[in-house]
Amino acid sequence: MFSRLPVICGLLLLLSPLPGQVVFSSRVYKEQGRSYQQIWNWNPADNSLQQLTDSPRDHFLPTCSGRLISFVSPEAWQADSKEWSFDRDTRMERIIGPAPLDDDREPALGQGCTVVARAGTLEACARVGELSVLSGGKQIGRLSPGNSDLPIETLVWSPSGKWLLVGTLGLETSSTSPQYDFWVVETGSMKLTKAGSGNSGTWLPARDVFFYTSPRDLVPLPGARRPRGVWVEHLMAFDSSGKTSAITSGVTNNVQPSVCRE
Repeated sequence: MFSRLPVICGLLLLLSPLPGQVVFSSRVYKEQGRSYQQIWNWNPADNSLQQLTDSPRDHFLPTCSGRLISFVSPEAWQADSKEWSFDRDTRMERIIGPAPLDDDREPALGQGCTVVARAGTLEACARVGELSVLSGGKQIGRLSPGNSDLPIETLVWSPSGKWLLVGTLGLETSSTSPQYDFWVVETGSMKLTKAGSGNSGTWLPARDVFFYTSPRDLVPLPGARRPRGVWVEHLMAFDSSGKTSAITSGVTNNVQPSVCRE
């Protein structure tokens, strides 16, 4: 009876509602032999993690569309890269076409803004060293997040519109460890809070919680026959109370999280 529990748990996950769950690419390193970036699922409702794929190929840039997950293999910059589809129900993977090209279109910007974000009547406008927040076209606050010499790169409103996620170029960013510094602004008080550093900052649907990946770190692989360094990143979550939690752990590489919205 006990041997059937993992199968039953897996079926329950596959049949559970998908909106609000998160898929991401994760590599669990092996002491010997090759490992691959596989697709994993994080369910914020119960904080559970589930590995979805286990095939001998890398799975990058996973995104949900109903019961299907599209991904790119190998990495998009490689000449032989293709877009694949993974079916949650059948566990089958198949090529569906060439890897999609990056969308370089810029959003329409307000006058003098380098980055903008809009949610209903709310608008955030970033200029060099400065952030303005407007409601109904009227300015309700102005801030200088972090080091004013570092540009604001991203702005994302929370689903409730109470919080604004601000990503500035990270103080510790480098060519081997590119990263943002993340801040959150509570629009009622215009209070600014440092939330963390890393990449891929995104709000969970219908919750004032955002997730991101920690800065990339090169660490020794335990148990390897020869000294070997591997890249490690972890999925993190930050809530409006100011609490930061690690979702993944260990010597693993967890990147490119994406929210399932259907």
